[in-house]
Amino acid sequence: MSDKAAQGKVLLEIRNMTKAYGDHIVLENINIDVHQGEVIAIIGPSGCGKSTFLRSINLLEVPTAGTISFEGTNITDKSVNINKVRQKIGMVFQQFNLFPNMTIQENIMLAPVKLGLMSKSEAEKEAKTLLERVGLSEKANVYPAMLSGGQKQRIAIARSLAMKPDIMLFDEPTSALDPEMVGEVLNLMKRLASSGMTMLVVTHEMGFAKEVASRVLFFDEKIIKEEGTPAEVFGNPKAQRLRDFLQKVLV
Repeated sequence: MSDKAAQGKVLLEIRNMTKAYGDHIVLENINIDVHQGEVIAIIGPSGCGKSTFLRSINLLEVPTAGTISFEGTNITDKSVNINKVRQKIGMVFQQFNLFPNMTIQENIMLAPVKLGLMSKSEAEKEAKTLLERVGLSEKANVYPAMLSGGQKQRIAIARSLAMKPDIMLFDEPTSALDPEMVGEVLNLMKRLASSGMTMLVVTHEMGFAKEVASRVLFFDEKIIKEEGTPAEVFGNPKAQRLRDFLQKVLV
């Protein structure tokens, strides 16, 4: 963990979290704290529960057992207004989920205005700022169909940032992109990380995990099989399963 992250308060506490679909257990007894300013890369083979873990953090998947606390609130308590909590948890998916009948600027403005967090003029100003931040100012008035996949994903990130989240979750944000578009999205995520944004990233991009993450979690066989700094996980993996995995993905 970086010094900055070590000093940061705990944003997220997950205790004894299990997720099962009927008799099929996907995740078992997961325990982790996430500190403000950490960038956590989540790696592992397909089907090991990485995305389920990420989607459980904002209850898109409801844990079967255990608790998740975000900023001191147990969000697995049924009395909690999860929609209110989700306003502080940004999420970026593999697919961009932009509204095709709205301009890029309108896509970014929609949620803050609809939820009453900003006036229309405030949201418009924020959208312009965010478009500049993601390097797409000139695309404000075009429609999603006119953008490349990489540009759409950068807009999806800008849309999440418009809610001013305290933590960002990325579920394989580059896996649906053509190889030449991956870099532009990863570069934006690197800039976000260096600005201090707390991020959890499910990724197959090992270079990104090595360079940007303060901590790496390796999921396998329903659990976090190994965790540590990128230097520890990539340079000195302890579990044989992790060594085998890295041998396949690091070429």
